[in-house]
Amino acid sequence: MKTRVVLCAGLENGMYREYPEKRCEAFQKPEEQAACFKRPCSTWFTTSWSQCSKTCGAGVRLREVKCYQGEALGQGCDPTSKPEARQSCQLQPCPTEAPEEDCEDKATANCVLVLKVKLCSHWYYRKACCRSCRTKSP
Repeated sequence: MKTRVVLCAGLENGMYREYPEKRCEAFQKPEEQAACFKRPCSTWFTTSWSQCSKTCGAGVRLREVKCYQGEALGQGCDPTSKPEARQSCQLQPCPTEAPEEDCEDKATANCVLVLKVKLCSHWYYRKACCRSCRTKSP
């Protein structure tokens, strides 16, 4: 609540002068007290980080960042203190392929047939039958 002093005054010979209250009309007297109008402060709010965009290697996590003034979206937040909405992440390094000398044919791949019907150009069979496909004669 804010308060002020309200006096009965008037201009007399170019100067303001205070008069007794009964000289002024009571119905025209301004309020002495009034409620303060305080807007809530603007504050940055963030959601939780999203999951990393990649399961291995370098990825990105995202979140929403919004300025609120009380319960409503606002515009009075300090842009220099705005939290990041994007962050790099890396859960684990990506697996690397085994070196060529360690390659073995999978027993379930039927590599004899793969060679016979020339499927070594297909990525799956080239990996499943890596030894056979590598040592086959062109």
